[in-house]
Amino acid sequence: MLRIFSVIAVAVIPAVVFALDIHPSKSEVEALPENYSPYVDRNVRAGGFAENLYWGDTHLHTNLSMDAGMIGNTVGPEEAYRFARGETVTTSSGQHVRANRLLDFLVVADHAKNLGLPLLLAEGDAELLKTKYGRRF
Repeated sequence: MLRIFSVIAVAVIPAVVFALDIHPSKSEVEALPENYSPYVDRNVRAGGFAENLYWGDTHLHTNLSMDAGMIGNTVGPEEAYRFARGETVTTSSGQHVRANRLLDFLVVADHAKNLGLPLLLAEGDAELLKTKYGRRF
């Protein structure tokens, strides 16, 4: 059953998405009923669908989070924000990279639980390694 659903999803969903018309003609827009939202109505009838469109990332983990830091991510919050602003940063693999397009916003969403533990383990923090919890990792 899952295999059949997967085949249908892969075959049908892209066709439906590509069939959507995101650029209606002027006559199609004029034929639309009056919208309940003056904001939406004004923009649709003016031929534009987005005012104040912002691009960004709402969920980024850095080397402070267990799920990113323990698999080798060495990029911290400061580097993440610098990258979003278009500055060159060094990746976990040592490459120097810069974003082609700047982000309008970035949310660093590191986990509070065990925050910074990957860094302490990588540094071999003596105080952490003295504890039962530290030795476990």
